[in-house]
Parts: sequence; structure tokens; C-alpha cells
Amino acid sequence: MSARGPLITGTVLSTVVVSAWSWMASLTIGPAVPLHLTRDLPLDYAQLATAPTGNGAGLFAAVAAICALCLLASGWRQHRRLRRAGGGG
Repeated sequence: MSARGPLITGTVLSTVVVSAWSWMASLTIGPAVPLHLTRDLPLDYAQLATAPTGNGAGLFAAVAAICALCLLASGWRQHRRLRRAGGGG
């Protein structure tokens, strides 16, 4: 089973969701404030992750769920195809 197709599909769907999410966040909370990066890498990463969307953890969860569902659907389709070809079992 190749994971290339489901991962490409997940990437495209995630890009669409992230774009819509960022657009809605910019309408709701306004444009992102200028970032002031320091040498505290975890804090800087948290600022960069939440800047366009307002919620970095929620965005990551949405992208992970989309990719997981694409992989699950692909595996399910492959299982059905193999089961149909093998005559059951």
C-alpha cells in the first residue's frame, strides 16, 4: 500500500483548511501583531505557530486529523479492494 496518494490528498486538504482558518482568524481577531523574537526558542516557536491563526494547537490538531482520516480512508479502500479480489476472508 502506497501512502503517497493519501498524504498528497491530506496535504492539499490541510492547505485549504489552514488558508480558510487563517482568513477567518484575520477577520475575527485582526491581523497578526509584529513578532518580537528572542533567544527563547519554545516561546518564539509558539508565537510563530499561533500568529496567522490565533490557535496553534487547534490548527495542528486539525491538520493531523485530516491526514489521519486520509490515511484511514485509503487503508479502508485497500482492504475492501483486497477482500473483494480474494473472495472474502
